[in-house]
Amino acid sequence: MWGFCRTVWQQLPGRGTMRVVPFVLLVVAAAILGGVVVVAMGHGGEMTLFHRDVPKERLRMRTAADVARLRLPTGLFGYQEQATDDVLRDIADLLASQEAEIATLRDEVWRLSEPVSTGSVSVEPGGAAERDGAPDQQPPR
Repeated sequence: MWGFCRTVWQQLPGRGTMRVVPFVLLVVAAAILGGVVVVAMGHGGEMTLFHRDVPKERLRMRTAADVARLRLPTGLFGYQEQATDDVLRDIADLLASQEAEIATLRDEVWRLSEPVSTGSVSVEPGGAAERDGAPDQQPPR
């Protein structure tokens, strides 16, 4: 029985297909190359424009919580450069404005904590003491 199957198998027309494979690959390569040429010449239709994965609105950093919640869009090789640059610029502006506000408040605190000048007291010979140009007054009794 096995001998009969083997003789039938050897007589099937599918045997010897290894001689056809290079010709099939050549035809497939020519078809792919022809398709590329047709598309490159502009006959393949228009390509669809895809929108980048950047936020529609520019992210505004106002507090440290905004920075902590920030999730930057990623690209093929890390973060997207444009979105990252915009966010880092906003964070730098936030830090600069906070540092300017802190410097202003420190100056205000320093100015308010200076001792209040009480005026100069001068004593003239034969006269009473004058305080900042005020007329002579008797001290209260």
